[in-house]
Amino acid sequence: MNCAHLNFDASCGVARLEDTGRFMLEVRIKCIDCGKPFQFLGLKPGLNFDGATVSLDGLEANLAIFPDGQRPNPMQTLMGYTVEGTN
Repeated sequence: MNCAHLNFDASCGVARLEDTGRFMLEVRIKCIDCGKPFQFLGLKPGLNFDGATVSLDGLEANLAIFPDGQRPNPMQTLMGYTVEGTN
């Protein structure tokens, strides 16, 4: 029987990267009904302190995050606003 994948469980954790002042959001998603994990598409594998990547198996998205106000938000960047001297 094929699962229609109608119900999901998303788990996330925040990793504080020691000695860097950086944070990463780690996200995984699976179907509750059949337990099948979902792969993230469109992300390059690896680690990027300023962006988003995926684990080698594609099952965990890793997103760089910062406390609000420590970096320009995406709208400020589009408007040409930049911050110098960040971590």
